[in-house]
Amino acid sequence: MTVSLWQRTSNHTTEHCDVAIIGAGITGLSAAIELEARGISAIVLEADYAGSKASGRNAGYLIRGAAENYALASKQLGRDTAKFLWDWTQQNLAGLKALGIESTPGYAQRPSCIVALGEPEHSELVESHAMLRENGFKAELIEPKDAPSDLLWKSGKPTLGLMNPHDAVCSPIELVGLLGTALASTPIYENAEVFRIEDDGNRIALQTRSVDVIASRVLICTNAYADELIPALKGIITPNRGQMLAIKPHDRSHANLEFAYYLNHGSEYVRSAPNDQIIFGGARTYHQVNEATSADGITDEVQSHLESFVKELLTDAYDITARWSGIMGFSPDGMPIIGQVPIHTLNNKNIWYCGGLTGHGMSMGYQTARHAIAVMLDGDHTHFALDRFENT
Repeated sequence: MTVSLWQRTSNHTTEHCDVAIIGAGITGLSAAIELEARGISAIVLEADYAGSKASGRNAGYLIRGAAENYALASKQLGRDTAKFLWDWTQQNLAGLKALGIESTPGYAQRPSCIVALGEPEHSELVESHAMLRENGFKAELIEPKDAPSDLLWKSGKPTLGLMNPHDAVCSPIELVGLLGTALASTPIYENAEVFRIEDDGNRIALQTRSVDVIASRVLICTNAYADELIPALKGIITPNRGQMLAIKPHDRSHANLEFAYYLNHGSEYVRSAPNDQIIFGGARTYHQVNEATSADGITDEVQSHLESFVKELLTDAYDITARWSGIMGFSPDGMPIIGQVPIHTLNNKNIWYCGGLTGHGMSMGYQTARHAIAVMLDGDHTHFALDRFENT
């Protein structure tokens, strides 16, 4: 969103802190929690309200792994990196449990299940299962004859499932609220869009609509909207829109799905939601050109595609209770990005970025943000360094 001349006229106060965090989603708030635990002063700046972007618009999956199944991820990233990433997401859930996520009303311990609707994914899940077990991860193959009595399996379409037993679901808005209330002294300024960043090589000045901030370091956690502040990330962080709908089956017993499902290599996803509802999302991969956008909004083509999946795989007797979208920030290899970034002509080395969570901010954001603070302050090694894309 642009900021007019009249909105730039500053007659408000200036606040000082060690680290200014831009973005009050899961990543930004998690980074603030880590800084506060270290006794380092921080201020969180959010253009809208906490959780207003993808952090509050996703399907609420707290799962192990990434977009692809384990066999494909191992081929794309290497076996060691895939193992690291799967363990990373397990640590993310463990960290959220330590923070109290299990106490939120929308949390439920619910296994996730990757479902194959035929080849080649069927064979990939068999291979993934063997590889996961070799690497010490618990996983189970679900044959149709042994599957739960969910509508999805009753459709006769699934040929195999790969179940992760220790995954969970939650309300993403409740997760954002939990992260916010975990902060004892760090202020969160909402409706504070950063429209100017200046520095003198030492301290960094940020101007917003509601407050000006002077900080020693800046951590930008705007994910899909990264290139609005960091043009150098254009082409590295790619915005992609994800669309969802919520339905209420006419037969309430149909709303109970035992697992949180992924289908078609993660292109579609479906799970039970509160009040006898089912969330169904995805279909982006069939409309990639139009969905590679940072514009919030639903489209007839994607929503119609989602409804066709609902009718094919679940039921044709339902009411639509909600339609919405969220903008995800994709990285070239599907892994998060942490690194120092240039801002226009500024050369201050204390401006950092953490994002590129590729649709898995729920499962990676908390752990990645805490790690970003260790990289920024302690110089820790990271698998997620921005410079891995220097030759791309």
